[in-house]
Amino acid sequence: MSSFDWESFLKRWSQEILESLGSDRNNLPPEVIESGWLGYPGATDEQIAQAEVRLGTQLPPSYRAFLEVTNGWRQTTPFINKLWTTEEIEWFSVRNQSWLNALLARSEQANAEFPNSSSPHPSIPDEEYLIYGRDQDCSKIRAEYLQTALEISQRGEAAIYLLNPQIVTETGDWEAWFLGDWLPGADRYRSFQEMMQAEYENFLELRDTPFQAIAPTTHLHRSKTLSDPNSEFAQSASTAAAETDSSLMEGLGKMDNLEQTDQLETTEELAQTKELETIENSYPVTLPDEWRTSDSFIIEIQSHQGAAQPDQPTHQRALVRHIETGTSVTFPNLDAAIFQQWIPSQIKTADDRATPASLKLEIMQLRVIRSPQFATAMVADSDYPLFGEAVETSEPFTLEVLMRVIGADPEKQEDRQLIYRAQCFAHHLPTQSDTCIGDITIHTPVQATSVYVVLFPEIRLQQPGIYRLKVWVTLQNAAATPGYFKVPVLQVV
Repeated sequence: MSSFDWESFLKRWSQEILESLGSDRNNLPPEVIESGWLGYPGATDEQIAQAEVRLGTQLPPSYRAFLEVTNGWRQTTPFINKLWTTEEIEWFSVRNQSWLNALLARSEQANAEFPNSSSPHPSIPDEEYLIYGRDQDCSKIRAEYLQTALEISQRGEAAIYLLNPQIVTETGDWEAWFLGDWLPGADRYRSFQEMMQAEYENFLELRDTPFQAIAPTTHLHRSKTLSDPNSEFAQSASTAAAETDSSLMEGLGKMDNLEQTDQLETTEELAQTKELETIENSYPVTLPDEWRTSDSFIIEIQSHQGAAQPDQPTHQRALVRHIETGTSVTFPNLDAAIFQQWIPSQIKTADDRATPASLKLEIMQLRVIRSPQFATAMVADSDYPLFGEAVETSEPFTLEVLMRVIGADPEKQEDRQLIYRAQCFAHHLPTQSDTCIGDITIHTPVQATSVYVVLFPEIRLQQPGIYRLKVWVTLQNAAATPGYFKVPVLQVV
């Protein structure tokens, strides 16, 4: 019997989904809105037994425990609209034989004789297949298992939930699949419970909501650091900082066309900003008046070894950057005494330094502008941070970023010109790879409206699948809070 608290987990998820729907919740029955419950009454023992007799198998424990709390479900993420009741669950091949055939053909095994569960030679060896979590390659699926998979959800946006009886854990749970038509395979989990917890986390990412664990001991696919709201401030602040740094480093880990120096600068600036926001929003802390940051520096150690002389020792140098002024200098060695001489020379006293205006960059909207045959652009903003349509592989499009500068005064001479750097990165969820799709620096006069447009033209995404777009803008000639915007879903087919 599963000990997981499905009722608490699903009640919380229900409330968050209803909050995220906004006016769209009016499409739901009034009793659902009033109760805040997207589920149904739990399945009785008789209903579950009848389903097991009809299917000729015993349902796995975590899925059975779910059904006992709610016999079906209305929505999880934007990709899945409904989980079936005990009367509706069915073998995948019964309703989706054509889809099954297409998947087998895609795996280049359509004309092969697929092994059954007793075959000693599955299509993917265990050492490649039995991997879960971040290290999993979603293309490494045993397509032959689709013939015996159990369909437990409606087919949503070309996606479906399946349970695989061919892989069973020591507790009796079946392997669970999130099968998406855009994926090269499927996201696989050890159990239905593990898949639902991962889907809850994915839902929170799509809605840009801070994650808080229901069961912190459970492993999650694409896991984040789990914070305990009852812990001491020092421990919680450390957790929040680690979570922020992990999220940022994920998006910056494999950037194309950026120098190492630029990577460090962007990562550190964003990490400092997001970390401070996370801590301040979660815990009302009063900082002491005696100490405040006046200057900050980044020290980066770089290593080099000539390709022509691999037997020679590695050379090292240090790059030191003054954050407040943007000034940087490279030292040919790691002599700390040199750093200690240069850093104080860059520090100005509070009397010498003019107090800058409090500036903030705010990204208001992203638009995907396609070829002229598409009359309207796809729009994502803070109210609906998703692109509702798909673009085709290698289809060129322009990404338009609409932002404003808060606090800039056109009447002040020092604000006559703004220099800002805009960057955009695309994170491919199936492969966990990142690509820089735009990195530009713009000089522009301060506008009376303080609204600015950045264009990233001729973007082409080569791999099909779901992408997460991340855009941020930083001022280069003034101290300002960077602008940051994330679009969780851009589908490429």
